[in-house]
Amino acid sequence: MTADTFDLWDQDGDGLISAEDILAGIVALGLDIDSDAVQRLVAAADTDGDWLISRAEFDAARLGRDPEINDPDAAFDTFDVNQNNLIELDELESLLRTCPDLTHESAASLLSSADLDGDGYLSRAEFAALLAHLAG
Repeated sequence: MTADTFDLWDQDGDGLISAEDILAGIVALGLDIDSDAVQRLVAAADTDGDWLISRAEFDAARLGRDPEINDPDAAFDTFDVNQNNLIELDELESLLRTCPDLTHESAASLLSSADLDGDGYLSRAEFAALLAHLAG
């Protein structure tokens, strides 16, 4: 892959993808899209509520759909919203919303099966193991 997909969408090069960046990219391709659809796309990938998609959010949104994504630390940082270095049940539910292939899984069952030390949270290592299992 010669060009980085994130950089292709980051039209202004600020390290964040905005709705405007996406709209400009789609228009440049000669396609027409409803701006509300672009807003929904940004909202689906935006886990911190700033209406911008960071590289980590972009990579995390592609988890489960793109086998090239293999940076569990970036995904962990994206989903660890409260930055306590643990993935909690509500944060794991956020992961499920970004992976349509996992709609049959419940966050509670995933947490329970991946929580190797039984503390009710996922550490970085447990989260990485879960991602590897889901990708495999």
